[in-house]
Amino acid sequence: MLKYIPNLITSANLICGCIACVLATLNQFDAAFLMVLVGIFFDLFDGLLARLLNVTSKLGLQLDSLADLITSGFVPGIVVYQLFLRSGVIVSHFKLNLFNQDVIFSIAPIALISFLIPLGAAFRLAKFNIRESKSSDFFGLPTPANSIFFCSLPLFIDNSSFLFISNYLKSAYVLIFITVFFVFLMNSNWRLFSFKNNLNLKFDTLIYPILLLFLSTPLLYYYSAAAFPIIIVIYLLLSATRNWILFQS
Repeated sequence: MLKYIPNLITSANLICGCIACVLATLNQFDAAFLMVLVGIFFDLFDGLLARLLNVTSKLGLQLDSLADLITSGFVPGIVVYQLFLRSGVIVSHFKLNLFNQDVIFSIAPIALISFLIPLGAAFRLAKFNIRESKSSDFFGLPTPANSIFFCSLPLFIDNSSFLFISNYLKSAYVLIFITVFFVFLMNSNWRLFSFKNNLNLKFDTLIYPILLLFLSTPLLYYYSAAAFPIIIVIYLLLSATRNWILFQS
């Protein structure tokens, strides 16, 4: 019976992702983001619980990746597609006669760039499953962090405190750049620090997660969920700083 518990938690992650997909198509971005966070919470603990119960399996590994592809791949893709629509991109209408019946497709062609996100997430998850590295660092931006950035981006844009930046983020050209850049980050070999295996109490290992927590707390207090895009950017900058210091030494 115990061996099924981690897979049930992984399935809960997948269900949260499915609900978030529906909410995102309805432009209920705050609710969609909440479901993404709940899904990521389940994702953090399914593998940990499997190891604690000594019930790890190849099935669990594959199921975990498939659930992540929905919650941390497909959902942010839908969110960004909706942001493209809000930016005013042209929606084209195509008619196809199928079995003597007209089928009409209404699609914004330029907004399809948003689906580079689930494509990039799929490649990253596949590479993760076959990676043999034992490093505690992440190589490339983790899909949950990528999902948190994009799924909270509408909340950042709609927050009146960030109008000086959010006006630029309403541009389709800026959305294209951000999308391509983050897909590249996901599949790069750039080292980013992780919170796992950081319990060895070494100062040079702990300082960066502590700094991230220290900087994130006031942002979350004042701006709530709208602060998450800033937090992800801070995470990237701290990782870049750490890599530069390590390279110099």
